[in-house]
Amino acid sequence: MRIGVKFCGNCNPRLDMPELFQALAVEAAAEEVHFVRWDDPGGYEVLLVLNSCQVGCATLPEFTGPRIAVTSESVRNWPVREEDLPAAILDAIRDAQ
Repeated sequence: MRIGVKFCGNCNPRLDMPELFQALAVEAAAEEVHFVRWDDPGGYEVLLVLNSCQVGCATLPEFTGPRIAVTSESVRNWPVREEDLPAAILDAIRDAQ
């Protein structure tokens, strides 16, 4: 599965999103999950938007498939502890299939 990833502008970081993304990539390595940029011309099946604060103001590109919005405190608007974010994101990716 190809996952398009879009990062916020990092204007008010409460969480190190590159570090979180690295942890997510490690957890997803054993599965058929491939991360690409949100503007990748090859397309993707799910859009993952990573916001580094709780506001979640990253603009959402046009996309008709499933979207997973992540903030420093939630995945798809469900509260998640920071240390549980990578696993919760991977669960949301699985659910989006």
